[in-house]
Amino acid sequence: MRIFCFICLLLVFIILSACVSPRSREIGHEGNTVYIDEIYNAEKEEARNQIYKGLTEGLTEYRLTPGDVLEIMYHINSSVESNDYKLGVNDVLEIEFFYHPNMNRTLTIRPDGRITLPKKGDIKAAGLTTAELASFIQNAFEDMFKNPAVTVNVKEFSSKIADFKKALANSPRGQAKSFTISPDGYVYPPFSKAIRASGKTIDELKQEVNRSYRSDFNNLEVSVLLESIKGNRVFIFGEVRNPGVISVATPMTVLQAVTSVGGVLETGSLQEVRVLYWDKINEPKIRVLNLYNVMNNLRLEEDFIVPSNSIIFVPPTAIAKLNKVVDQYIKRLFLYNGAGLGFSYELHSESNQH
Repeated sequence: MRIFCFICLLLVFIILSACVSPRSREIGHEGNTVYIDEIYNAEKEEARNQIYKGLTEGLTEYRLTPGDVLEIMYHINSSVESNDYKLGVNDVLEIEFFYHPNMNRTLTIRPDGRITLPKKGDIKAAGLTTAELASFIQNAFEDMFKNPAVTVNVKEFSSKIADFKKALANSPRGQAKSFTISPDGYVYPPFSKAIRASGKTIDELKQEVNRSYRSDFNNLEVSVLLESIKGNRVFIFGEVRNPGVISVATPMTVLQAVTSVGGVLETGSLQEVRVLYWDKINEPKIRVLNLYNVMNNLRLEEDFIVPSNSIIFVPPTAIAKLNKVVDQYIKRLFLYNGAGLGFSYELHSESNQH
C-alpha cells in the first residue's frame, strides 16, 4: 500500500510539472542564473533587434573557426615611399672611396645580411639605409685613411616587395590569395609569420595581418574577406527527427536549427531546449529556451542566434518522461512485488491518455 501511494504521488508530481511553463534563462559557468522575462523591456527589444539584424544583415561579430575559407587581397601602392629604402638580402651594392679608388667594391648582401670588407671583415648591411651604411664604413676606416669619404649606391635591388610581386603574379587570383584556416587555428600568408585566425573577427584578423607585413613592406595593405563558412557546426541531439551535426553557413536561430533537422518528435518538448555555448570571452554558458513561447506568443527575445560550435539538446516531454518511468521502474516494481500484468498495463494506458 505504501508503495502504491508513493507511485501515485510520483505520477501526480510529474503530471503537475508538465502544466508549469518553464522560464527561459541563462546559466553562467559559476551557476548564476538570469531569467529572460526579468530583463528590462529595452534589453528585450535589443535582443529581438539582434536576431533580426543577424538573419537579414549577417553577423558583424562572427568569430572565425578552423575550416573557414578566407580571401586576402593585397594592395601594393606604387607611390614614392615616405621612408628611406632599407637594404635587403641580395641587394647589389657599389661602395666607393672618393679619395682611395683602389678600395672600391661591388658586393652582394649575403643571406645573413652582411657584406665583407678588406681589413674589417663582416659588416651588417641589411636593414640599414645607404647613408647609414656609408657612415658606418667611413667610421670603420678612419684608423687607416685620413679622409675615407665613402658613398654607397644600390646597383641592383632585390627587395622583398619585388619578390612579393613575383609571388602574386603566379597566383591564379591575381592580387588575392585563398586561405583555409588550419585545424590549429592559424593561417600562413606568404612572406609573413603564421597568424592565429581562429576566434578573431574579420576586422581583427585584417589588423593582425597588416601589422605582420608593416615591418617589411611600407607600401602594402591587405583586405580580408570571408569567402565561405565551413567550420561553424552545431550539434543537435535529443528528441529530434534527425539528430547529428549540421553546418551553419549563415546565421540561424535555435528554433531554425531545430527545424533544419526535421523538428521535434512527438515525444519532444520545445519548452525547455538547452543550448551549451561559449561566449565572447570563452566562458561556457547554458541557455534554456522556451521555444513554445517564441512560436505561440511571439516572445522572440527567448530565442537567439546560435553561436559557433554550440550543442543543442531537445528534452522529452513530461508525458514521455512519465511513460519511461512506467516502463522502466513502476512496471518492474509491481512485477517484483507480485502484482499482475493487467494492473501495470492499465497504469501505462492511463498515462498515455494524459
